[in-house]
Amino acid sequence: MRLKYIFPLFLFLASMLLITIFFLLDYSWIIIPSFIVFYPMPYLSGLKETAKNKNVVIKIKNKSPYIIPMLFFSLPTIIINLIFLFTDLFALILFFMVYIISVVFYFLGIYILIRDLKKQFEIEDKAIEIKEDQTKKRLLLINPVNKEIAGLTINPSSTFPPLGLGIVAALTPETFQVKIIDENFEDFEYENADLVGITAFTSVANRAYEIAAHYRKDNIPVIMGGIHASMVPEEALKYVDSVVVGEAESVWSTVIDDFLNNTLKQKYNGVHLDLENSTIANRDLFSNKYLFGTLQTSRGCPMDCYFCSVSAFNGRKYRQRPYKEVLDELEQMHQRMIFFVDDNILGYGKGAEERAIQLFKGMVDRKLTKTWFCQASLNFGSNEEVIKWAARAGCKMVFLGLESADPEELKVMDKKLNLQLEYKQAFENINKYKIAVLGAFIFGSDSETEKSMYRKVKYILKNRIDVIQTTTLTPLPGTRLFKELQQNERLIYTNFPQDWKFYDMGHLTYHVNNMENEQFLDHHRKCSRKLYSRWTLYKKFLKTWIHCRSFQTAMWAYNSNKNYRNVSFSND
Repeated sequence: MRLKYIFPLFLFLASMLLITIFFLLDYSWIIIPSFIVFYPMPYLSGLKETAKNKNVVIKIKNKSPYIIPMLFFSLPTIIINLIFLFTDLFALILFFMVYIISVVFYFLGIYILIRDLKKQFEIEDKAIEIKEDQTKKRLLLINPVNKEIAGLTINPSSTFPPLGLGIVAALTPETFQVKIIDENFEDFEYENADLVGITAFTSVANRAYEIAAHYRKDNIPVIMGGIHASMVPEEALKYVDSVVVGEAESVWSTVIDDFLNNTLKQKYNGVHLDLENSTIANRDLFSNKYLFGTLQTSRGCPMDCYFCSVSAFNGRKYRQRPYKEVLDELEQMHQRMIFFVDDNILGYGKGAEERAIQLFKGMVDRKLTKTWFCQASLNFGSNEEVIKWAARAGCKMVFLGLESADPEELKVMDKKLNLQLEYKQAFENINKYKIAVLGAFIFGSDSETEKSMYRKVKYILKNRIDVIQTTTLTPLPGTRLFKELQQNERLIYTNFPQDWKFYDMGHLTYHVNNMENEQFLDHHRKCSRKLYSRWTLYKKFLKTWIHCRSFQTAMWAYNSNKNYRNVSFSND
């Protein structure tokens, strides 16, 4: 550690000795242990945690890594000195003066460190700037964001790199110069290009069409892919020149050849390839401001839940990458914090579980030192061997699509697997290995009633749901739910494509079954306020700390809960 970071500590200790000798010698028996003996520990810990969590501190301005060491020092120090010095007002005043000086010097050291870390990030940002090469065709890949409705993009810590665009960039021949414009961190500004590729979720489809119009008026071809265009290709073709339906890996080389030959087709249908030797995303094109790196180890889902479009896009066959290839890719990633974007990293069946164990063991054997979270089905909590190795490999949190604890609701949603497993035992098993449970719950199923909404809240507050994600049931195109509600004329917003912006998991987009819409919205607001109150979040933090016996896991959970609180209240 550089001397300039520790110099404020030396300066404080020297001044502290002088103050004690000249003014507080009679109280040296308590002042010296408080400040000279114990103060260096939180000071050095604050520097260490700030450097260790520099991404969190710099990228999302999270103060926890350096605030918490100071809190641990301040609380017992103030209490002990108040007890022993309360009879001497002069000594008490001097103590608080010394305490304030200690805080000033502490934050001086942190400030110097953070200033240097910011300079490092600025250097890294400049390093990824792309120089123009006039000899190459220019492919512009765009990740649009709906600025009207924030959703999870309200906080940079809950946004993730556009992995699909990174894969497309890697598939593109070197005769092209590729750039990604990512609206998570920069507003779109027109840039010249020979070819444009856009991806979009349903709630940002209009923004994608808006950007596409800028290029089409200049006769620059625009290709759109991703989940929304794949589900409604005929709609997308009204706004773009070509649509890639499904996974791009099997067709992108054909798309490029057709573009070069001026024979671009309107539609390209991707097929589900085996995931051995999968293309690794070009992460050099991603913004350095992302907190998490993303990685995919599997695709497809056999469950086919009626509200989910994953099986329609990636198929019902569960495909896995060889775990050694995943480990090789992880070794190449410079990010310390990772999100495995698989819909279910564990998979289905004993063979898939063994593969997951081998993956986690491999992370330990290769000493990858990553901290990460993932998505899985509830059976993640049934196999302690899986949980044990996930924890050793650095897992801090697992997202479980619980949806409800009510069997009737689960039947309506076709969540067959959840009906077969014991929630409580799964939560305890996961917490046992210092991993937080991120429980995802849905409001608005056809069996939902006023009473069941409040039962759900009570269940979440009572049980080991360390992180709370609540969404409104959303009928996305390509799902059985959308088709059913559309046929029964229950959709509220039907002016497509303009109304797609409301299909963001936070808005009520259909007429609910057992109450008036306004009643549902009123009860939903009350439920959200109770679930995401500051008091609830503080209690969840303490419970996670106790159940997981890990302060780091508790902080992961608390910061995640703050994100979901912001999202929930932004939709009120």
